[in-house]
Amino acid sequence: MAKASNPKSYLWCTTCRRSYSHADAPDGFCPVCGSATREMSRIAAIARGLMANELTTSPLQTKHRQLIKLIWMRNGMGEQYYRVLAPDMPYSRFESRMTRLMEEGAAEGWVRFIFPLAPTDDESAYRMEFVDEDRFIQELEALVVPEEKAS
Repeated sequence: MAKASNPKSYLWCTTCRRSYSHADAPDGFCPVCGSATREMSRIAAIARGLMANELTTSPLQTKHRQLIKLIWMRNGMGEQYYRVLAPDMPYSRFESRMTRLMEEGAAEGWVRFIFPLAPTDDESAYRMEFVDEDRFIQELEALVVPEEKAS
C-alpha cells in the first residue's frame, strides 16, 4: 500500500496495469479494482502505462463494471450497506469488494443485472435482482467478517 502523498510519484496498480495520482487513490487502493497499489516515480509510471497499453482491459469491460457498481449503489445503497454492516475496512475498499462480489454473483447466476436494450433516462430500467438471496447473504457475511473470525 502507498505511503504519504509525494507530488513526484504515482500509485501503480499491478492488477489493472494503470497509474493513479495520490488524490485518485487516497487510501492506497486502486479505485477500479480495490487492489493495493505501490508508489513509483512519475517516469516509471508513464513508462509502465505506455507498455501496458497493449495489455489493457477493454473499455467495454471497464464500462460494464461501472454499470454494475452504479446499479448496486443506486439510491445510496452502498452507504446503507456500509453503515449497517460496519465492516473493518475503508469505504472505498468495501465499495470495490462489493462490486467484485456483484460481478461474481452475476457470473455464477445468483444475482442478475437488467439493462435496457437502448440507453434511457429511466433509471429504473437499470436494476439488479437476487436469484438466490441466501447465497447473497452468505457471500456478504464472508465479505465483511474479518478473516481471523471467519476461520
